[in-house]
Amino acid sequence: MLSWKGLLAVVITAAVLAVPISYFWSFLTRGMRPTPQTLRLNELEKNGIPDFTLPGLDGKPVSLSQFKGKPVLINLWASWCAPCVKEFPSLERLVDHYKGDIVVLAVSHDHNRDDLDSFIKAFGGVPPHFVIVWDKDRITSELLGTDQLPETYVLSKDLKLVRKIAGEQRWDQPGAFRFFDDVMAR
Repeated sequence: MLSWKGLLAVVITAAVLAVPISYFWSFLTRGMRPTPQTLRLNELEKNGIPDFTLPGLDGKPVSLSQFKGKPVLINLWASWCAPCVKEFPSLERLVDHYKGDIVVLAVSHDHNRDDLDSFIKAFGGVPPHFVIVWDKDRITSELLGTDQLPETYVLSKDLKLVRKIAGEQRWDQPGAFRFFDDVMAR
């Protein structure tokens, strides 16, 4: 039979070993749990992007829901972001390729409206099939979980997330066209 001293020694040893084992187990299983960003993307794929409304260049409200029925690229960018500026022409060529069957909702994160207007003027105006809105309060960053610019959210016709693409892309390449052919067919 175990004496009370022996029992106490077992309990103390178990308690002392429990702490490092707990930390070790936490370390081993850390990669098994999805990150908050992954959970957010999973939610956007399943339930769609929540509707939001921002002012267009003319000051009139523009809502995401008004584009339901067409694939949409929500492109978060700013005129001060060099990769954003660099990818802008290839986005324009992408939507030209699809003759308006795809819409780009270009969400500007410029700090002031003058910078946005100067950018649009430098590019010769708003390209066809682009809708440009100004998100001065960065509500889309919080809504979508954006952590860098540019970021693009490719949405299906029912406004569910198909893919999040971070960083500068060449949107006018054959691989991109094949991808969007598939998005169009959904």
